[in-house]
Amino acid sequence: MLLLENVGFRRLWISSFFSDIMIVVYVMSSGLLVLEITDSAFWVGAVFGFNGAALTICSSIGGLLADRFYGRRHTLVAVAILIDMAVVLFIAILIAANNILLWHVIIGAVISAIALAIRIPARNALTLDLVGKKRLINATAINLVSWQITAIGAPLIAGSIIVKYGMSWAYFLMTIAAGLAFLSALTLNTSHIPDSVSDKLENKGSFRIIVDGFKYVFTAPAVRSLILLAIVAESFVWSHESILAVMATKVLNVDAFGYASLLSVGAVGAVSSLIFISLSKQATARGLFLALTLGLFAISLLLFSFSPWFPVSLILIAIAYAFAMGYETIISALLQLVVPDEMRGRVLSFQTSSWGFTGLAGLFMGAIAGGFSAAIAIGAGAIVVLVYLVINFRQLLKLDVFAEERE
Repeated sequence: MLLLENVGFRRLWISSFFSDIMIVVYVMSSGLLVLEITDSAFWVGAVFGFNGAALTICSSIGGLLADRFYGRRHTLVAVAILIDMAVVLFIAILIAANNILLWHVIIGAVISAIALAIRIPARNALTLDLVGKKRLINATAINLVSWQITAIGAPLIAGSIIVKYGMSWAYFLMTIAAGLAFLSALTLNTSHIPDSVSDKLENKGSFRIIVDGFKYVFTAPAVRSLILLAIVAESFVWSHESILAVMATKVLNVDAFGYASLLSVGAVGAVSSLIFISLSKQATARGLFLALTLGLFAISLLLFSFSPWFPVSLILIAIAYAFAMGYETIISALLQLVVPDEMRGRVLSFQTSSWGFTGLAGLFMGAIAGGFSAAIAIGAGAIVVLVYLVINFRQLLKLDVFAEERE
């Protein structure tokens, strides 16, 4: 198994596991915290919007750092985690002192987005450095398993803590997880950048490196198609995350533990899918697999939006996340397989930037949820993605040709 065979990748995975605990609990808790402060669906979405805007704006800098400091990507990962740890500790202290205000949560969301913009391009590029192209899809699935394993247990634990002891203790839990992630990152070994690539980057200014990245993304057909698909998916299906707390409490009529159960059961479906992918041979029809899994993810979310029954909603969210992980695994791998090594960090920063659209979409998702309902907002987003897939289906099937040329 890859985790047992590759020491460097195993250490990266352990660090990711603890940082994923922090992020999963943060996403869950911040929505509930904003509801507690404001009792407003709009502000729940708006806070995710500020987070998304910061992530979108700062991701190009994260890509620049990942390419500029090719041989020290593990250091970038550690620094970003340290920033996150400081943010959640500060919020925990404010909540415990009963001094927390909405603007504190907004600033924390922005700083956390900046840290994520640094960490994710470095971590994803480092994954390929450590495992190679032939094992990349398996490694990507294993990385996503880390996220989803934490998404099974962490929300239930955090939900129980919030109900029994209060919100501040959930943030102290995040602080501990971030500290363990930081210590794990410090033990990481990384491969060295080839001299030719290193010299090529060192002879360019930072601004030129960023501009070259933008030019490449917008002129390379395969990369452009993947980034546009990622933006659409993040804006209209993954954006359900920004108002899932509202869906749980206002539509399904459950408490914090019920909301946590939705997240955890969804993660069970995701892990089941990822274990299957990580143990499977690399798919050949990756473009078709990409389109089908995203389409089935959107259909499952559409059905979820129609359900007023909590047990049925649990089943549908598990099915939705199972298909979602197939999509996420393939798009993350393809984005690395179709680009040259010296561009990987910058291209991956565009993927990270697309994640910011999940938060930005929280602005209109929150507005729709406030004006109508969370169910209507989630269902409408799923329909948009299905229409986009129908229009661009043939273009997505061509992605395999570009990947094979690089391999």
